[in-house]
Amino acid sequence: MIEVEVKLPVSDLDKTKTELFKRGFRETALLEERDTYFDNLQGDIRANGEALRVRETKDQRTGKCRAQMNFKGKKLDACTMTREELETGVEDGTVCRKILQAIGYSPAAPEVVKDRIMLRRESVTACLDSVHGLGEFLELEVLAEGEEQRETALGRIEDILQDMGYQISDTVQTSYLSMLQNRT
Repeated sequence: MIEVEVKLPVSDLDKTKTELFKRGFRETALLEERDTYFDNLQGDIRANGEALRVRETKDQRTGKCRAQMNFKGKKLDACTMTREELETGVEDGTVCRKILQAIGYSPAAPEVVKDRIMLRRESVTACLDSVHGLGEFLELEVLAEGEEQRETALGRIEDILQDMGYQISDTVQTSYLSMLQNRT
């Protein structure tokens, strides 16, 4: 699966949410996400522009928690966060982190914690993120089955950005982890 994604700093999540509602998006979830990123001793994963993480998610409405493990491949272009993503649920995030450490992977600091409002319109997911210690962001993403659908997916995202008064050049191509690490 290819995750076609853009990330845009915003100054007012409520205003951005209202703008998305006007464009047909509907709220689907209110979450707290905690991401722990890992690398091997050589630092190969991050050096290759890839990411390995364990994410623990708490649904703020129901209190239900879940965990997953993700691997994100190298970015596929220079202007978005588009990359191959492999993802699977895990029963226990704490145990998953311990397994990774036991086989030689080290957690990267800091842990990335965000409050996330998820919205959806057809195949487009919008995430309104308040990242602890960093700020507020809008992520737009479409999952494409393969390379041949990537341009169509990006076009859908670009249309939404333009309709809201933004361009691809307004987006950032840096992960929340890297942004947090660059602040210290």
